[in-house]
Amino acid sequence: MINVFVVDDEELTAAAHAEYVKRCPGFRVVGVALTGQAATRAIIQKASGPEPVHLVLQDINLPDMSGLDVARTLRARWVDVDFMIVSAHRDAGTVRGATALGVVGYLIKPFTFDVFERKLASYAQYHRLLSAATPASTRFDQEELDRAFATMQDQSPPKVPKGLSPETLDSLVTALQDGGQFRSAAELAKDLGLSRVTTRRYLEHLTEKGTVQRRSRHGTPGRPELEYGWTG
Repeated sequence: MINVFVVDDEELTAAAHAEYVKRCPGFRVVGVALTGQAATRAIIQKASGPEPVHLVLQDINLPDMSGLDVARTLRARWVDVDFMIVSAHRDAGTVRGATALGVVGYLIKPFTFDVFERKLASYAQYHRLLSAATPASTRFDQEELDRAFATMQDQSPPKVPKGLSPETLDSLVTALQDGGQFRSAAELAKDLGLSRVTTRRYLEHLTEKGTVQRRSRHGTPGRPELEYGWTG
């Protein structure tokens, strides 16, 4: 099993990411922290215990320190752990800083479970290839190294059905995630500047994928209206 530690300053977001991890075969959550200092202490403590952390899902904005500083602190303490940045920050400075710390992946918020699952599946391959090299002094040849690093890059984007725009789909996903409530196709169409028919097509696609839940809205006159909520 790959042990994952989730770090995010938003309690609901941290819980959601932990649930995502639990849905991925071969992964388990061994800790959650809402601050950098709490994360650092817990990960260092676990490093010498029965459940050392293999992968940290690291947010950038924390109330007490930057997520990158968490990574720097653990690197300075020689804690053997990988970092995957999970943040809305996409500026060049942050990305360069993360790259300099040797992060194995970068997830830009918001994202769907499909994207998250592919990232973790790629990491599982990467982790498996390097973990199989025992003892630690094992030498790799060029082909083996190329294969190990390629696992984190070789990700095919999810296929969008013909007639649906990836950009529109992303906008709809963001609207559902940000709202946190069930909304009708008409309400979403108004916010996004789309027709109700077009919006419903995208919503039904997401419902078929299992990332959106559809239910009847009761308490309205006439025929019950359908409403949709994000489940991830």
